Amino acid sequence: MRTPTLQYLYLQKPITMIIVICMISVLPWLGLNELNSPATSMDAAVADAMLKSGEWVLPKMPSGTINYDHPMLHWLIVAFSYGQGYVSKLTLQLPGALAFIVMMATTLIFFGRRTKFHESFISTLFLITCCGMQNLSAASSGDLLFATFIFVALTQLYRWEENWELKGIPIEVSLLLSGAILTKGLMGMILPVVAFTLYLLVMAKHPVGTTLKAMFYVAISSLFLPALWYVSIWKQGGTDLLFDVMRTEFSHFWGIEQDIHNMLYIFPLLAIGFLPWIVFFFFSLFGVKMERRKVEFSQVKLFSLIILTILLAAYAVMPVKRASYLLPVYPFITIFLAQYALHITEYRHWCTRIFAGFLAAAVFFGMALLLIPNNFGLVPTLPITLRTGALSLFVLVMVATVFYFMFKKINIKILYATIALTFAVNLLVNAVGIS
Repeated sequence: MRTPTLQYLYLQKPITMIIVICMISVLPWLGLNELNSPATSMDAAVADAMLKSGEWVLPKMPSGTINYDHPMLHWLIVAFSYGQGYVSKLTLQLPGALAFIVMMATTLIFFGRRTKFHESFISTLFLITCCGMQNLSAASSGDLLFATFIFVALTQLYRWEENWELKGIPIEVSLLLSGAILTKGLMGMILPVVAFTLYLLVMAKHPVGTTLKAMFYVAISSLFLPALWYVSIWKQGGTDLLFDVMRTEFSHFWGIEQDIHNMLYIFPLLAIGFLPWIVFFFFSLFGVKMERRKVEFSQVKLFSLIILTILLAAYAVMPVKRASYLLPVYPFITIFLAQYALHITEYRHWCTRIFAGFLAAAVFFGMALLLIPNNFGLVPTLPITLRTGALSLFVLVMVATVFYFMFKKINIKILYATIALTFAVNLLVNAVGIS
């Protein structure tokens, strides 16, 4: 009997399947919609100045000012634009999209080898379809590039300790941290190095001196490549300009007045970022029974818990609060959400069914408002093109699929159908440019 294609990919080629899902999620929609944010306009202007002048360190803008923003995102945009000779919307968005794909693949590989594969697969699907990731996945986003460098560096630090017990200098980690520094400054090295150092100290697996020395070497080695950029700035602009650069990179996290909030602000940011899955977990609370159960807590989950706690504490202390700063924490949270979702699906299956029905009904009525002309003016009618028409049909098919599986006994299929419905909605949102 021939195995269905999706089942074969899930069983034999799961990483390939996740990469294909990510590519479908973001790549077809690059360059289709206008990018109106000031950040993306500035990124385009800086990359265009680099491309035309050939100056990759301190490009001169058309206004005559010298730009000294951290260059990694601009370098990637220029690299993708070099062949065509100009910066387009597609090449402007491509670095963020590729960073999104790399983060998803790394999540599945890292957790898939160290936890139950079913949990890691569901975790990655939650990550792909949650609102926080989708809002930045198809944009020219230094924040998503920054988050990817930090997350992948943390996974490689864990692998280094796991396999080599802090011996030697992990070159791949140094390069990843260098990329983070060149994307948003020294906080790209400080955050992961401090978080992983505290994790090692909490675990107390190695002597304190060994831990501190090893992490000191990692921190110093990650500064070599950025130091070349800092020295170039100093040679061209002098000490005053170098100090302005250092002051600017820390102001991203400590001194932008309009983004200052108290520490509790991170909780609504996370709640919005994990839509629609936060609604599922809200529904499941009504079915929770206080009972003693043995919880499996592997080494990698302890690592995830400690790292997410340290990073969230760091973001809570920082006065500047932005949703994009929390992105490195998302993969460490979703592995626990996936474990909880599978538990609820198995032991509190009516929660999964109620949420699936609620989401399918909400999407159905939302599509009705978008597709059926009305005089209320509350929701604009969706313009029907070949692209939006096909995706709208796909969404409605997924709605019907969810309702179909609700009459079946296999609850895990309801969960997968709900994820597929969310994925379909995200495709439509990306295609029409609502996000």
